[in-house]
Amino acid sequence: MSEHLLLAPLLESYFRLRLTKQRNATPATVASYRDALRILILFAAARLRKRPAALTLEDLDRDLVLPPAKPQYF
Repeated sequence: MSEHLLLAPLLESYFRLRLTKQRNATPATVASYRDALRILILFAAARLRKRPAALTLEDLDRDLVLPPAKPQYF
């Protein structure tokens, strides 16, 4: 059974290490990323009926965010 990676620790690491230290991102850039990811997380939590802190990396997939394809008639 594969280990499910919780999203919260991954995002915290991304913001603290990758964006601020490695990429030297400005506070405005960090805030922009934070706000966009917050919207995605709240959407995913509502759609999956999970608490935001309980979301895993596997929860965020294409089928979550894309609407079902409409059948095309010729």
